Amino acid sequence: MFCLFYLILSIGNFLQTTYGARESVGFIILQQPLNPYHKTLADDLFEDIRNQYKVIQPEINLILDSDYLEVKGFWTIHPLFKLIAEKKEVDWVVFLEDHTRIDLEKLLQVLQSYDSSQDVFAGYALEDLNPTIIHHFASTGRESILQYPHFSAGFFISTTLANKLTQRCGDCIFSIDPKYELAKFIWNATSVKLTSEPRMCLTKHGEDCATWIKESFPDCGVSVPSSKVGVAVKTCQKFHKDRVPVVKGTWAPDVENLLFFSDVRDKSVPTVKLDVENTPSGHCEKTIRIMKHYVDNQTLIDWLVIADDDTLLNFGRLKKLLSCYNSSHDIALGERYGYSVTSAFGYDYLTGGSGMVFSMSTVKKLVKHCRCPSTDSPDDMIIGLCLKSLAIPATHSPYFHQARPDDYSPQFLASFEHVSFHKHWMINPYEVYREWLQEPAQSLLSHSEL
Repeated sequence: MFCLFYLILSIGNFLQTTYGARESVGFIILQQPLNPYHKTLADDLFEDIRNQYKVIQPEINLILDSDYLEVKGFWTIHPLFKLIAEKKEVDWVVFLEDHTRIDLEKLLQVLQSYDSSQDVFAGYALEDLNPTIIHHFASTGRESILQYPHFSAGFFISTTLANKLTQRCGDCIFSIDPKYELAKFIWNATSVKLTSEPRMCLTKHGEDCATWIKESFPDCGVSVPSSKVGVAVKTCQKFHKDRVPVVKGTWAPDVENLLFFSDVRDKSVPTVKLDVENTPSGHCEKTIRIMKHYVDNQTLIDWLVIADDDTLLNFGRLKKLLSCYNSSHDIALGERYGYSVTSAFGYDYLTGGSGMVFSMSTVKKLVKHCRCPSTDSPDDMIIGLCLKSLAIPATHSPYFHQARPDDYSPQFLASFEHVSFHKHWMINPYEVYREWLQEPAQSLLSHSEL
């Protein structure tokens, strides 16, 4: 028998009903903050769980609880353990994302097969085939490999274990892949590894699946027209002959409004010359000047995409994804990383290599208010700091990737269709584009452009 304890982290709904005193279960839905599209997804999941619960037990009490709204860096999970321990109201906590779906009855059966008095950490297990930069090249040998949960498939933890995880994470200055970093934090603190739970699924492929991912890519209707999306590629003279041809030979033909911004004027590309010296890294001033170019020229677009010259994109999928968001809102979208996210001075930021997407209202605010400490300050991190000061959240999308396909778990890649990958290091970028991003030409045409 279970008590259902339900938390929507970002809007503070707390649902608790007792129909047996032996054990209790809590749900935390990880949702992108201050975003109507993601709020709708979380609300739909909330209603689905509640409707399933009515079949099991009709008495439901809905209580507002705002404690979880104030947790800095909640998306990295480890800051939540202290609050979970303090509440002392559940035996199990199940973590879901807003695009996770569940069969509540089967999920309760899964939990009943474990002992909540033990240290339990379970979910769909991901693992790396090779050492990867996003996991600091950790060993992938059989004896030392660290499995980590697929957040989108859901995972659960006993509060017996959560009570041992209330200390601050001392090794979490940078948050790059919270799935892996959570497993590493739990292992370092308690020597508990993830239990692979086969009933937590990527797709609803069998009768035993208790959780699964709603869809491999969102479908919010007609894609955003190409004319409404501007794409800026950051480059420099050094890469005009090798990286720029890759962009032109892969995804550039699909883009209507594409500009290459460089440190020199090169008619063969052609480029827009910025009066900013090229720097080996950072590029903060360059990125802000790119934004300023679009604002000063009053370009008639709704969205600005800023990519590196070694970014690989599927522009059709990007336009499809953008139809889920309202360009009149302040939106900053991409792959979210974090710097010291649990501290007062910490912040989230969008990784530049995977492509950063901004509504034009956000671009205008950044141009007006954001200043680079130096020309070579890291542009993505400084923009993240500026977004924080403007109270504009960095909205995470699992379809953008800062690294190469080889740097991710094959099971994770199999879960989704992808918008971007980054870097040409030790790969053939044309082959990566063909395998992971290219689609038949006719499928890239949006209905609005037929």
